[in-house]
Amino acid sequence: MSITDLQFNIDRDSKTPMWLQIRNELFNCLYRDELRPGQLIPNEKTLVELFNVSIGTVRKAVGALEKEGFLIRKQGLGTFVFQHDKSTFHFAYFHFALNGTDEISYPDVEFISFETKKATKYEAKILNISPGSNVYQIFNKLGINKKNYIVDRIVISQAKFPMLTEEIFKNRANTIYNLYQNKFNIFITNCSEKLKATSADKTVSALLNVKLDSPILRIERIGQTYHNETIELRTSFVHTDDIDYVNTQNSTFGDTF
Repeated sequence: MSITDLQFNIDRDSKTPMWLQIRNELFNCLYRDELRPGQLIPNEKTLVELFNVSIGTVRKAVGALEKEGFLIRKQGLGTFVFQHDKSTFHFAYFHFALNGTDEISYPDVEFISFETKKATKYEAKILNISPGSNVYQIFNKLGINKKNYIVDRIVISQAKFPMLTEEIFKNRANTIYNLYQNKFNIFITNCSEKLKATSADKTVSALLNVKLDSPILRIERIGQTYHNETIELRTSFVHTDDIDYVNTQNSTFGDTF
């Protein structure tokens, strides 16, 4: 069913501006999966007729969703629901550049390991599963110019990805969030990060070839869906001697690798 077949409730007597009501109605279409990742939304003329408002009101509503990162405008093609893939890398949560430059490029990614284990109490709390439930733990290394600077540890619930295997993960043709989206119909829309200075343990020092207890930036990222369901707990350990953390994006979404 197209959203043009839906009925929308715009209250012209409400204190809530009409552009914001339209923004909320369109967001609800995303929330209810009536608009899907990569889908072209109706054009401005159609939205004007659908909501019976001015084109300026429609543009403000759509513009708000663009600014939040839920929609993306493609010149000459129209406005689309954001989807995770390499073409949207500028929305990425890879915020690292070599010292002295703000140029962020697509990182080199090296798969390390994929295993099933029991969730710790902390992992279970974050993922909203029972302690001891099966989770997948995945390790990757990320680098710039063929030198590794980052170890990623990813933890996801096996119950949410029952058919995921090491082969599927390693042989994905696109980013990890794209795999979640296209293979498992799970769309990450909200990410939060916590940063902390720490030191390299034996695992990180060995993987990054740095001295034990070297200064390390620890980044914990929690990935959630439209419905605020936590899907992924990711911890990045970053050796920052040669790279800087550079974050100039305001997007709601973050892609991953």
